[in-house]
Amino acid sequence: MSRLRYLLLLILIATVYKVHAQQDMDLHLSDTFLAGKNILKVKRDFLDPYLWVLAQGNSVFRINSVTGDVVDYSSRFAGYSNVNFIDIAGDSKDVVCIATNSIVLKYTSSGIEVIGTSKDITGTINSIGFNYTQSVFSQGLGDISKDELMIATTYGLYFYSMKDGTARRINIVNTNMRLFESTYRSLMFTDVINANTYPGNAKYYEVANFYTSSFEYTGFIWLEGDKFGKTLKSAYYGNGNIFDAYNQRFPYTGNQFWSTENGLFQNRWSGSNNSYNSYKHYLNGININKITSIFGLINVKSLTQENYLLGTDQGLYFSNSNNKTHDNLFDYSFQHYDGLGNKVINDICVNATSYTSPTCEDGVWVAAQDGLYLLKPDYGAYIDQTQQLQGIYIDGQDPSVNKFQVCGNTILMARLTYSNYVGGLAQWYKDGVEIPNESKDKYTITSAGDYYAILYDPCSALHFESNHLKIAQIAAPEFTFSYPDVLNYCAGSSASLKTDDKPNYQYRWYKDGALNGNTAATLDNITETGKYKVEVSACAGNWVASKEVQVNFIAIPTPVLTTDKASYCDGDQATLSANVPIDASAILNWTSYQYAWYKDDSPITGSAASINVSQPGKYKVVVTGCSGSVSSAELQVDFIRLPKPVVSASKPAYCIGDMAQLTANVNIDPFTTVNWLRGGNILPDEQDKASITTNIGGNYTVTVVSAGSCNIASSAYNLGFTPPPTVSIQQIVNTTLCDGQTVDLKASYTSGTVTWSTGATSDKISIQHSGTFKATVTTTAGCTVDESATVQYFPNPTLNVPSATLCQYTNESITLTAPAGFVKYEWNGQPGTNTFTTNKLGSVILTVTDNNGCQASQTIAISSHCDDIHIPNAFSPNGDGHNDTWVIAGLEGDPTTTVRVYSRLGSMVFQSQGYATPWNGTYNGSKLPASVYYYVISTKGTKQVLSGSVTIFN
Repeated sequence: MSRLRYLLLLILIATVYKVHAQQDMDLHLSDTFLAGKNILKVKRDFLDPYLWVLAQGNSVFRINSVTGDVVDYSSRFAGYSNVNFIDIAGDSKDVVCIATNSIVLKYTSSGIEVIGTSKDITGTINSIGFNYTQSVFSQGLGDISKDELMIATTYGLYFYSMKDGTARRINIVNTNMRLFESTYRSLMFTDVINANTYPGNAKYYEVANFYTSSFEYTGFIWLEGDKFGKTLKSAYYGNGNIFDAYNQRFPYTGNQFWSTENGLFQNRWSGSNNSYNSYKHYLNGININKITSIFGLINVKSLTQENYLLGTDQGLYFSNSNNKTHDNLFDYSFQHYDGLGNKVINDICVNATSYTSPTCEDGVWVAAQDGLYLLKPDYGAYIDQTQQLQGIYIDGQDPSVNKFQVCGNTILMARLTYSNYVGGLAQWYKDGVEIPNESKDKYTITSAGDYYAILYDPCSALHFESNHLKIAQIAAPEFTFSYPDVLNYCAGSSASLKTDDKPNYQYRWYKDGALNGNTAATLDNITETGKYKVEVSACAGNWVASKEVQVNFIAIPTPVLTTDKASYCDGDQATLSANVPIDASAILNWTSYQYAWYKDDSPITGSAASINVSQPGKYKVVVTGCSGSVSSAELQVDFIRLPKPVVSASKPAYCIGDMAQLTANVNIDPFTTVNWLRGGNILPDEQDKASITTNIGGNYTVTVVSAGSCNIASSAYNLGFTPPPTVSIQQIVNTTLCDGQTVDLKASYTSGTVTWSTGATSDKISIQHSGTFKATVTTTAGCTVDESATVQYFPNPTLNVPSATLCQYTNESITLTAPAGFVKYEWNGQPGTNTFTTNKLGSVILTVTDNNGCQASQTIAISSHCDDIHIPNAFSPNGDGHNDTWVIAGLEGDPTTTVRVYSRLGSMVFQSQGYATPWNGTYNGSKLPASVYYYVISTKGTKQVLSGSVTIFN
């Protein structure tokens, strides 16, 4: 940058700073209300046009800010004359809250609700306000439903729900809280009082500055010390330098203001943590009751300004604005508004008529000791309305560019620049002439000219001329591109497209919507199918497109082979034809077809589009044209040779009365017809059957006719029926038969072979059981006849005499008894009666004969039932507890038994009548030596004697 340009920039900055360092707003008294009354508080309701006013003496008023109508609500609070009203906050047209030091009165059309200790709200109440925590400027309207009433007390800050009547405290320590500002765009209250003393003996009060509903910034204001005063009167935060109301930079450039008995103080939020940092001091010694601000020209961002308002004991003061000075601690000047004199100003509330874009703050309500005043701001005297605002731009272009050179067919969209102007009220002009019916936020430019807009401030009578957009046009290119919509070429060839080749024109070609890189007037060597077009430009940045042309490179399609008939019989001639499914007349460089025929992959004679053949096989044709040669699919040609049918019977011969089944070896399908004939006559009921049944003899034939009318007949089959044979059965022995005997049956027949029901195939069979036996005779012709004979066998007697036992040792005998009623009894081969007595062990054979002469035999077992006698052959009477005595089992129950023991020399060494006490190997009380001894055991009831040896081991 040159020194001269730098110097000019410094002069411009200094001039702007000087202008904004001086007064830049006037106030005009617009109306007066409640004259003569000491107005303590005034609060605007930001959901409707109503204003709530608190005057001395517990007087309450509602004012319609649009019509000016005043309604006195004082009598509705007459029941609370014993308490002093200190603050007011309106919720809506019919709901208002009044604060006293001890309670809050919530008035609705249904009565008054007392909010206090019953809601756990403790401490002395000092201020109230509704919780507007949504910055309208930066976040949009958001939710300003005022659901919660804030109540500041000496114990903390409470939030009371207007919906459900519950209350909550936001801080956890008992802190003397105070609410300074609560509007639709500002919320400020003391947070924590820091009792520590800092340099300069200052005490820091922590204050909460709500920038949006999502952000709370806490800073410090300074009291006491040697400069700042002891009593905090009011506090407020501002946005420092304002680039536009919709893009505020608080808190980083934000300023905090507070007043004491020593006047007004200002510090930077970012430097408020140290009272040695820079600060400003104004109106020393003047008691300031209220600090607030008003935004002007909000919708013209480059002109937006924030002016601070002070309500003091000596009248109303207002400041100049700090706009785009980049001064984070701007030195404001405060003007005294002489229209109200030096009367005490208790409260100030800024009036806003809109809370969404475009936002308008159009008035100041001033609560004075002698009435309520409405002031109107006026910025006109300080605004140069002849200056052009950077308010419009071309869509898609750099907003700082105002001159454009475009082609004649170019359409441009001009728009309002919302980064600088949000009023939304504009009138478009071209070449200094108003364009009728064009007052929207955009305008379509189709021709050259000088375009601008008059931008209106929706909150005042001010309007501004925007920057000018100068549009110059260059004629559009002229060219020809005369091709049909579709161009067809033979595959393998190439094509070219071209347009007029003119100096200073630029070209670019497209294939299928994508640039292909060709920039000449002619596109040569096109070999790919696609959609082609060219764009031509006569000026930079503007292209005019031709129409799209479809270019096709068509190959010979696969030929289709057809026959002249659906089927052929053996001996027929078939005509094959090749068809190429394409209209070659639409192809620019097409040539005639040439044909070559093949059978089973071998060439055959023929070069025309059709040939005649008489042999079966696989045929194909190769067609040659401009794009090469293409083979057809193979076509199988068959000549139908029907197999000769053969008629057969289900068996070699049939008898009279049989149903014969004849079968032909044919396939039954929809493509052939099968006919049966007898004696040359068609049997209609037997058509399309592979087999038939009949009991009529004769010559039978079958004919087969194909769908192609090919036919063939079988040889005749001679069917005959023969008479059946005769058969009889003779029983060779006719005496009475008992089970187990054998009898022979013999079949006599005239012809054929015999088969018995037993499975035997001989003429005679031997039978051993009762039953009916059938003989079936079958002739060679398959004729059968059968005859049956019944044989009766008598059952043999049944014997079941039980086995018996005896004790031969005791000379016992038993009697066996056979069933009564038999003609004859034999016991062991000897005749007898039905009883038999024996004393011998072994078997007894019993044979009986019944009245039919049938016999049965049974062998009856006679076994011993005497107890078993077990005689040990040794024992060891040595006193070890094992085998110390000679224990003989089986003699315990017979007292007649005598036991004697002898030495090897024959001397008796032991004798016992009965054997209850076993021998212990002693004789006369003395142990016998180890040796072999001999025993004899006998009993009176039997002649049997037991003897043997026993050995003593010591």
